[in-house]
Amino acid sequence: MPFDRTFFFNQVRPMFGGRLTQSQVDGMSAILDEWEHRLPEGDVRWLAYMLATTFHETARQMTPVREAYWLSESWRRRNLRYYPYYGRGYVQLTWLENYRRAGNDVGDNLVENPELALRLDYAAAIMFVGMQQGWFRADSRGPHNLPRYFRHNVDDPVGARAIINGYEAGIAEAIARYHAKFLGALQLVVPVRTGYGASVAAEHAHLTDARSAAVASAHFEDAREITEISRPPFPAAALAEGAAQSDPILRMTADIVTGFVSHNKIDPSKIAELVADVFLALSSSDDLSRRRQLELPQGAEIEGSHEPERRAA
Repeated sequence: MPFDRTFFFNQVRPMFGGRLTQSQVDGMSAILDEWEHRLPEGDVRWLAYMLATTFHETARQMTPVREAYWLSESWRRRNLRYYPYYGRGYVQLTWLENYRRAGNDVGDNLVENPELALRLDYAAAIMFVGMQQGWFRADSRGPHNLPRYFRHNVDDPVGARAIINGYEAGIAEAIARYHAKFLGALQLVVPVRTGYGASVAAEHAHLTDARSAAVASAHFEDAREITEISRPPFPAAALAEGAAQSDPILRMTADIVTGFVSHNKIDPSKIAELVADVFLALSSSDDLSRRRQLELPQGAEIEGSHEPERRAA
């Protein structure tokens, strides 16, 4: 089921200096279209990492680009040994064999017309299949792909840079921070639409890599910072006691959890954890936090409603 894209774009707008161009919206929309077509119930961390990779690879343009797009075609002809099969797309598709394989996947002849790799729908499909199957890089353990770095007991957005370019100090960490921000935005809408909930909560309780844990918990902070956020204590009784009526985040938490439980089977023992996860995700929204401050009566305080203390990792 499609999710609320207007709300999503509002949440990620701060990553783009507070303003999105139509081309950025169109570029992200093509990626979201491909997600809804291929993996509507999939691991939303994959989608967040593809958006983060696009954010980096296109210099925040969020549309397919040519390799060294700031230089001329004559420069590419002189300097790129795989010309004309140089990098194109959200992620840089290179070499003749990869163009042939991508063309087979999208059902068009990219070998005869490599410029087709810049089409929004083709570029999105190539990124999805290439990163999911591991077209671009491999080692003795097999292909570097999304299932390798994001699965039930693995969450490694830093190591996942190996899917595209191998580990690059500084770049891998920056992309992991972008991943955390896109994930934070997606978690505000995806659980409502697809039922994908606590298993990919913002703080990822079962992370196996401490480095990734610190990175993945950075919600809508400055892109230069890595922070740790722990789940704040949440008063489970607050919803039943009517406190939600006076607090917008608690009201929304109640609506989301009620809707989720009514449409999905869930172990009753997991409901409290689900409530806390939804509350934390909503609390990470600057817009909701400001709205909450405006709506709460002066002097009113909801237990567990304080922002978690942030400290440098």
